[in-house]
Amino acid sequence: MNATDLQSIAPELTLALAGCLLLLLEAFTPKIRESFTALSVAAGLFAGWQVLGLADGASFGGLIVANRWTAAGSLVTLVSMVLCFLASHAFLKREKIFGGEYHAMILWAASGALFLLRGQELLTIFVALELLSVALYALAAYNRKDSHGSEAAVKYFLMGAFASAFVLYGIALLYGSTGSTRLDVIAERFGSGQASPVIGVLGVLLLIAGFGFKMSLVPFHAWAPDTYQGAPSPFVAFLSVAPKAASVIVLIHVLRTVFPSALATDWSPIIATLAALSMIAGNLMALVQKDIKRMLAYSGIGHMGYVLIPLATLDAGSWQPVLVYLVAYALMNAGAFGLISMLYARSREQHLISELSGWGHRFPLLAACLTVCMLSLGGIPPTIGFLGKYLTFVHAVSHGQVWLALVGVGTSLLGVFYYLRVVYYLYMKDEVAEPTGLAIDFWGRTAAVAAALGILALGMFPARLLEWLLGQN
Repeated sequence: MNATDLQSIAPELTLALAGCLLLLLEAFTPKIRESFTALSVAAGLFAGWQVLGLADGASFGGLIVANRWTAAGSLVTLVSMVLCFLASHAFLKREKIFGGEYHAMILWAASGALFLLRGQELLTIFVALELLSVALYALAAYNRKDSHGSEAAVKYFLMGAFASAFVLYGIALLYGSTGSTRLDVIAERFGSGQASPVIGVLGVLLLIAGFGFKMSLVPFHAWAPDTYQGAPSPFVAFLSVAPKAASVIVLIHVLRTVFPSALATDWSPIIATLAALSMIAGNLMALVQKDIKRMLAYSGIGHMGYVLIPLATLDAGSWQPVLVYLVAYALMNAGAFGLISMLYARSREQHLISELSGWGHRFPLLAACLTVCMLSLGGIPPTIGFLGKYLTFVHAVSHGQVWLALVGVGTSLLGVFYYLRVVYYLYMKDEVAEPTGLAIDFWGRTAAVAAALGILALGMFPARLLEWLLGQN
C-alpha cells in the first residue's frame, strides 16, 4: 500500500472518518448535536467532489477500480445519503432520537457501498457488503420505541444473513472452480475453458441470489415491504437506493466475467426472467396497497426489474441505461421517502395514502415536490424517470428482447395508475384530517426541492449526463 492507493480511496476514508468524528462529538460535546446534519451533508458533498476527482484506473494491486461507471454509482449513493440526512433532522428531533450514532452509521454504510461497487475481487466485495449490511440492520431498528421497527430489523437481519451466506458460498464455489477470487482472473479462466463449468455456474447463481436480495428482486423480495414500513422513513430514503445501486453494479461486474465465455447464452434467459417477474409482481402488488410506504416498497421491486433489462443482453452499451435509471431512482425514490417523513406524524402507524387528501392546497411546495417524484416514478415526461425507462426499453428492442420491453411498457402503465392516485388524493379529494405534529423544517424542504429540481433538470436537459456516461471507453 502506498500514497497513491490511499488517495484512490479518499471518498471512502472521508465518510468513515466523518462517522468516527461525529461519534466522538456525540460522546464529548453532545450540546452541538444540532450541527450534525450540516457536518454530515458537508462530508457527503466533499466525498462527491473527491469521487469526481479520482483518476481512472486500478489500485491496491487491482482490488479497487475507478472509472466513470463507478463514479456514477458512487454519486447515486451519496445523493441518496445527503437527501436522507436533510430529511432526517426534524424527524429525529420529533421522535427524540437525535444522536450522532445515526449519522455515523449512515456514513459508514455509504462507505461500504462505495467499496462494494468499486471492488474487483470477491472477498473485497464481501467485506464491503458486510460493512454496508451491518450498519443497515442497526439503522432499521434505530427507533427503539417502535416495535414495528424492531420487527422489521429482525426480518431484514435474518434474511440478510441468508443472502450473505449465499454470496460467501458462491465465492467459495467460484474459487474452487477457477482458483482465484479476482474477477479478471475468473473471467480469463471462464473464457479459456480452464474453469469447472458446473461449479462455476452454481457459484454465479448463488451470487445472483445474494445480490438479488439486496436489490429486492422477485423471488428475493419478501423483506422489503415490512422493512420499509417499519424502518424510520427518512432512513428508507437511503435504504431503498444505496444498497440497490451498489448491488446492480456488482452484478454487472460478476456477469461480465461469464458473458464473454461460452456460458453467456445460459445467463440471458435467467436475468430476463428475473426482470420480468420483478416488473410484473412488483407493480401488481403495489397496485393494491393503501399504505404509501408499502406501495413504494413494491414499486421499488418493479423498478429493479427495469434496471435489470439491459443486463439480460450485457455489453458496453448496457452501462448508460442502467446508470441513468439509477440516477433517476435515487432522486425520485429518496425524494419521495423524504417527503413521507415530513407529511406523516405517526411513525408507528400505517401511512395511508388517503391521509394526504386535500394537502396539495395546505402544503403547496411539498405537494408539488411529491407530485414531481410520483410523475418521475411513473415514467411521465419531462422527468428523468421517463428518460431512464426509455433508454432501458430502447436497449432491449435493439438487442432483440422486444418481449421484455413490452412487459416493461405494460407494467409501467400499471405504475402510472397508482402513482397518479397519490396526486389525485393530494389535489382532488377533500381534506379528511388536520395535520398535527408534522416534522417539516428548512432541511426537509431543501431535500424536497433539491430532489424535484434534479428530476426536472436532468429530465429536460440530460445531454451533459449522457455525454459524461458515454465518455467511458
